[in-house]
Amino acid sequence: MQEEHGRADDLRAEQPEPHGYGALGDRVTGILEAAEQAAAEIRDDARSLAAELEREARVEAERLKRELTADARSLRDEAEGYARDMRLAVEAYATQHRRQAEQEARTIVADAEKQSTSTREAAEQMVRQVEADVRRRQDELRGEVRMLEHRKRDALERLREIAAAVQDVLPSDEGLQRDLRPERASARE
Repeated sequence: MQEEHGRADDLRAEQPEPHGYGALGDRVTGILEAAEQAAAEIRDDARSLAAELEREARVEAERLKRELTADARSLRDEAEGYARDMRLAVEAYATQHRRQAEQEARTIVADAEKQSTSTREAAEQMVRQVEADVRRRQDELRGEVRMLEHRKRDALERLREIAAAVQDVLPSDEGLQRDLRPERASARE
């Protein structure tokens, strides 16, 4: 705007002040031409400025695009890294728990095998003890049977000896029958 005033002043300085209406028209024409020239320069400046602003806006947009793309890549890489880390952590956690479960299972199986072996050995020991007790009892019973048979034979032999001695002492059968008869029966007779 100052440029326009400067040019208008230049025009006035170059042209002496005319006298009359004819000079007024020249003067208005000069002002209009200066205004058109100033407007053309302003338009050119505005176009240059607009082109510069547009170029700067494109550069800024490209810079923002690159920056946002880089941020997006960075976020994606970070997310992928986080997902990978989480996957690895989950796999490690699962592996650890699987190992613990396998260890517990081995411990339980080993304990069960020990208990089974212990129970089996105790049962076998008990069977051996019972068999030994049965054999001992059978031997005792055989010994008792032999002793009882021996006593029986001894008792029978003594009874035979007593029977023989009694027979020697006893009267004959007829006398024995008579002696054994009840006395009442004899009294009635």
